[in-house]
Amino acid sequence: MNDARIFAICPDDDTPCGGVRKIYRHVDVLNAGGFDAAVVHQKEGFRCTWFEHGTRTLHRSQANLRSGDVLLLSEVIGPRLPQLPADCRIVIFNQNAYYMFKGYGFDPADRNTPYLDPRVRAALVVSEDSRQYLSHVFPRLHVFRLRLAVNPALFFYDPSLKRPQLCFMPRKHADEALQVINILKFRGALDGFPIVAIHGVSEAKAAEIMRESLVFLSFGYPEGFPLPPLEAMVCGCLTIGYQGMGGVEYFDAEHAFPVATADVLGFAKTVEAVLADWRTDPHSLQEKAALAARWIREKYTPEQEACDILTAWSQIAQR
Repeated sequence: MNDARIFAICPDDDTPCGGVRKIYRHVDVLNAGGFDAAVVHQKEGFRCTWFEHGTRTLHRSQANLRSGDVLLLSEVIGPRLPQLPADCRIVIFNQNAYYMFKGYGFDPADRNTPYLDPRVRAALVVSEDSRQYLSHVFPRLHVFRLRLAVNPALFFYDPSLKRPQLCFMPRKHADEALQVINILKFRGALDGFPIVAIHGVSEAKAAEIMRESLVFLSFGYPEGFPLPPLEAMVCGCLTIGYQGMGGVEYFDAEHAFPVATADVLGFAKTVEAVLADWRTDPHSLQEKAALAARWIREKYTPEQEACDILTAWSQIAQR
């Protein structure tokens, strides 16, 4: 399969999104590892601009499928594959197992799904949680787990940059964020702690805000592998909030402050307690932030991510 071309189908959306960023990264790793890969967009001339990259991109008219080529499709493809050549090979890049049944129905007799199509050679997932999910539903499917990483040139911990500031991303569950922040506001818990919403900004700007912020509030769920809290932790943020299902492997009480999903009152109480502790004894929290940053940096490295990607594709090729 190293001689085959790999076409990663990607949405034409320039809104900051970690999943799209990882599709581009995936293609970069494949090309650096000796594969022939490209990101394919539907709109001619389109390419993402919210992060820096030199990724090879094509318009769909330039990706003329031939025998042996491989399509890399996302988990939101739906229950039926589009009209594709019979000899086309497919790999599904499932970055959020909890989205994979969007478009399906409730009829127990309707078992149409790409995951049982003989052209689908494997699925790639980004957490142990998602691996268990897919393997349970489709036990004969070849599932490969990839360990993702953050960009260490942008996301890093520098204690001298920290200020008494909270940040969060309102893209998911903004209604719950609104509740938590207003609970804190009316109790006076946020006095002296401004809040910055990370929304519609470049990857570099998001990293800058995290490097400067003392606290990151995580509202994302369900997630295959939530990247924002991972990025925040490696930037030394005291990270509070939802583990997002797939984040349970790193978002633990030793390194962060997990809160039960959708428990807005518990969320607000945890934030208030952390800020109160910071006002009285910041040293212990600084140690926790430094520990988390070091642990994430060592556990989720770009080198490990690249190794997982190339190992998975090498095994897919052998099959």
